[in-house]
Amino acid sequence: MKKLTLLGLATMFALTGCSDNKATDTPATGSPNATGTAKPAKLALNWSVASGYLANVTLPSGDKDFVKKAIEEKFNVDLKIDYMVMGKEYHDKLNATLAGGAAPDLFIAGGAESQKYITDGITANLAPYFTKEALPNYYKWVSKDEVDAFQLKQGEFTRAIDPFQRNSYASWYIRQDWLDKLGLKSPKNYAELTNVMTQFTKGDPDGNGKQDTYGFSAAGSGVTLPFDFPQWLNNGFVADFQIVDNSYVDNRTDLKVQGVLDQVVEWNNAGIVDPDWFLNKAPAHLDKAAQGKVGMFFSGDKSVALDSLATSVQNRSKALDPKANWQPIFPLDKPIIWKYNVPEATILISKTSADKTPDKVKRSLEILNWLTGEEGFLLTHYGQEGKHYTKAGNKITLNVANFEADIAKAGNWLNVYAAFTPEEPNILGFELIDSRISEHDRAILKTVESFPKHNALPPVSLVPPAGINIGDFRKEMSKFHIKAVLEDKSGKNWPQYREELMTKFKGREIFTEYTKQINGALKDKKLNDFK
Repeated sequence: MKKLTLLGLATMFALTGCSDNKATDTPATGSPNATGTAKPAKLALNWSVASGYLANVTLPSGDKDFVKKAIEEKFNVDLKIDYMVMGKEYHDKLNATLAGGAAPDLFIAGGAESQKYITDGITANLAPYFTKEALPNYYKWVSKDEVDAFQLKQGEFTRAIDPFQRNSYASWYIRQDWLDKLGLKSPKNYAELTNVMTQFTKGDPDGNGKQDTYGFSAAGSGVTLPFDFPQWLNNGFVADFQIVDNSYVDNRTDLKVQGVLDQVVEWNNAGIVDPDWFLNKAPAHLDKAAQGKVGMFFSGDKSVALDSLATSVQNRSKALDPKANWQPIFPLDKPIIWKYNVPEATILISKTSADKTPDKVKRSLEILNWLTGEEGFLLTHYGQEGKHYTKAGNKITLNVANFEADIAKAGNWLNVYAAFTPEEPNILGFELIDSRISEHDRAILKTVESFPKHNALPPVSLVPPAGINIGDFRKEMSKFHIKAVLEDKSGKNWPQYREELMTKFKGREIFTEYTKQINGALKDKKLNDFK
């Protein structure tokens, strides 16, 4: 289960149950099936899988890997899976494999990396394969419109969306016990929040008689002004980009960023922010929160304050102070706190496999359809029915003892196979009952899930013009942010910094192209020209 099976969990509301499509299932025995159809020839398949939940994961050997056994028996294949955490190391290894001429039959790649694989001609045209008829279960997780908008060029089908978690769990977390001790109410606007941060710094909230706490911390890693700072949202910027007044807005380079910079400087000057915020490398700011040094932080990890995760900030804080009580808050009078997630990872098919052994592609996608259906989802997220969970109608009740022994304490190895579906059982109409989830945790999850979000953009792939590296542009952007905050100690120079970004560093060309690409995916009113 991703991170812990508990995430998403009993707070999910069940939808109408969906039945798995069995038409693509391959008989599990070697003899002809009941209709007399012969079992297809055995195939050797190579897959390469990545996700953010594969650190320190090792697949078990032999029959202990009951997912591999089920797939191989059901679809008559020998399946070899390479797997790593999504990131540079994974893509370096994948690149070496591709360069050696041994492309996996099916593989997951990051969004940016997929662009290069497609451009280099390594991947196959997916139009003949990723149809609703062939993959009815897959299309329960993503829509055809989303897949169409996700292509590099409209009208082509070169990459599939790896099903992704829709809801986001962004929230600021605050020490409720500090609020209570100081007689403060949870802040509802920026002025109240600034006052609370001041009291957390100067009011001795931990009662040790020393002025050794700060209101807020973040992790700039020595390079950036992170979105953790509430000043971004307070100035109307939700996440990285959005559509406002029918125009594309790049939130980190808009003219109104001047207000963000001024307000961050005000907090820094007041001494209510951890002075190490810029140099902190994640999770250093969370470590400080757990150590009782700061009273508020931002996180998109919904498990960060849960009792049921031993390494959560909540549990680490309580180990030092049993009264510690981290609670999610929405401390600003704004209509939304964040955006819903957009697709990032892609599923690709090797052109070599499609050209030379198309049966491998078809068999791989039969397996993918099964993995995204009820039977595959339950097996790859919760284990074996009757042993690791029981099913009654749409309710899935985890057998915690068996699941912990065979899966969680064995490194959560199911995450390898669960890389193709997010931890959202409600998509297939299920409700998970996990006894590890306390009432405290259910309340936190329900609160964070309920914070208002919006759909920032259609799931279009935004690619800068040829020859322009968006990473280089962002580096220069971050330098100007930091120069304003730490050197100028003011946002007054931001307009000229922005103009340099738009001209010398080609920002206007980039965002004009982005606007064009979004317009290509929109089916209704087109966006205004970028300015």
